[in-house]
Amino acid sequence: MKIKILLFALLLISFNAIAQGDGPRTFLLAPKGIWGVNPKPTFLDQNFLPSGDILIKDADIKVNVYPTTLFHTFAIGKRFAQAMFMINPGSATGSAESDAANVPEVHASGFSDGFLGIKMGILGAPALSISDFTNHESAFSMNGYFRWWYSGTYDKSKPLNLGTNRSSFEIGFPMAVPLNKNKKRATWLEIYPSVRIYTPNTEPDLITLADKSHQLPLFLLENHLTHNFTEKFWAGVDLRFQYGGQLELDDVKQDNKINIIGGGITAGYQILPYLGASAGYGTIITGDNNAHSDMLRISIVFVYADVKK
Repeated sequence: MKIKILLFALLLISFNAIAQGDGPRTFLLAPKGIWGVNPKPTFLDQNFLPSGDILIKDADIKVNVYPTTLFHTFAIGKRFAQAMFMINPGSATGSAESDAANVPEVHASGFSDGFLGIKMGILGAPALSISDFTNHESAFSMNGYFRWWYSGTYDKSKPLNLGTNRSSFEIGFPMAVPLNKNKKRATWLEIYPSVRIYTPNTEPDLITLADKSHQLPLFLLENHLTHNFTEKFWAGVDLRFQYGGQLELDDVKQDNKINIIGGGITAGYQILPYLGASAGYGTIITGDNNAHSDMLRISIVFVYADVKK
């Protein structure tokens, strides 16, 4: 019976996080007292830097990263809370052609930007034990979500880096809307509006010929519609809008504003009560400045919970 309870609770948990979007089943309410790890190999072919939020129009960059998130759910007062820490090792290969300069194929390895994050319930998000969670009726919930993104590996002498040599601060309000009351065949709509604010990079790479670079705020709206086709198998569609994020080099705005709509599909399966997996494909449907990105990612979630509590 305890295994059944744990399985039922963990079917609703997916901890994904990277600049390309958090992914489906990320913003649903979860029970407290869970520890876990979420490695997520991600493979990209795009004209964005490896951080995923700086557009380089004339570039062709292939990125292989392996973001791994450690997480814990707990209570703040009577409200749901979750703490997260993500490291992001990987490699990238890129080239660029423009009127200003041609960059032949270059390589980078090390760590891309990672983050520290915390969520806290605002509406419809009580802190529940696993047993109480399984009896909790599906309802609308909204959390406050804050993340500090720190820089990965960076060397100003290199034309391509995995890190960004700056910090960014993200604040958003993820919401989950149940479209039916059947937990075994659940249908969820997730909506996540957020904004990222960036600190300056006081040592931009030499190819920019600038003393300082700064990125304007980036607004994001992430949406997921998913359905459980069986007790263990779910699938859905993803839609994501991004606007802003234009670079300034020595206070001169560059022609690289992000204005894109992306979409994708994702499917997941609960292999064991403590082990789930999903895979998804995403691409840019339409956008300005010749923005393009194709993404394949695989997510594995391993959790531990003391079901005796």
